[in-house]
Amino acid sequence: EEVRVIDFTPPFRRFDMIPELEKRTGVQFPKDLASEEANAFFDKLCREHKVECSHPRSTARLIDKLTERYLECECDNPAFIINQPQIMSPLAKYHRDVPG
Repeated sequence: EEVRVIDFTPPFRRFDMIPELEKRTGVQFPKDLASEEANAFFDKLCREHKVECSHPRSTARLIDKLTERYLECECDNPAFIINQPQIMSPLAKYHRDVPG
C-alpha cells in the first residue's frame, strides 16, 4: 500500500477554473456559458476528450466533468478551484471583472 504525504504548508495552490480548463484542453471557451451554443461546444469537447457525462448533459455538468478530469485530479495537497462560473451554482456571486 502506497503512503501519501500531504503538504499543508500554505500558500495553497489555486486553479482559476475556466482559464485553467482552457489551457489544459487547448481551446478557448465561449463567453456566454448559458447559451445553447455553449452547451453544444462543451458536449462536443467532452466527447472529443472522452470525458463521460450521463444525462442530463447540461453545460454545468459538462464543465464539472471537465473540472474533475483536468483539475481535481491534481488536488492531492490542499488547493482551491476558484472563480467557478455562475452557471455552476445558482448561489454563486458574480465576479466583479468577468461576466458569467
